[in-house]
Amino acid sequence: MNIKNKKSNVPNSSKGFTLIEMLVVVAIVGILSATVLSALGPARNKAKDTRIISSIKQSLIIAETLYDSNNTSHYAAAATAFTNKTFGFGNLYTDVTNQGGQLKISVVSNSVAFSSLLASTGTYCSDSNGKTGTAEAAIGVCP
Repeated sequence: MNIKNKKSNVPNSSKGFTLIEMLVVVAIVGILSATVLSALGPARNKAKDTRIISSIKQSLIIAETLYDSNNTSHYAAAATAFTNKTFGFGNLYTDVTNQGGQLKISVVSNSVAFSSLLASTGTYCSDSNGKTGTAEAAIGVCP
């Protein structure tokens, strides 16, 4: 008897995945990706907050650079530069705005403070007296 010519009683089975198996895999991948993306939300806000805080600190450094000990309002040049968006204040202001904040300056006689809303919650402030923290600038200094 020739084995090559003998037909098998096993039905023709094709190799591959069924539609149900593929749908299950797609559903699992979708659930995992949704979980990962939802976990990235707070990380994005923290990154935005870090950029805003960095811009506030850079603004304070620019203001210290423009400090004028011969003027009664020592930070008048910094206030003017901030208003005109010169000496790098324009780039910093734009960066803070792009991150969802709003860069503000407060100048009172011998002190200057920069503050902005953070992307997550609260307001960050840094002043020329060395105070920093999450509070609104009040009367030229951070509380």
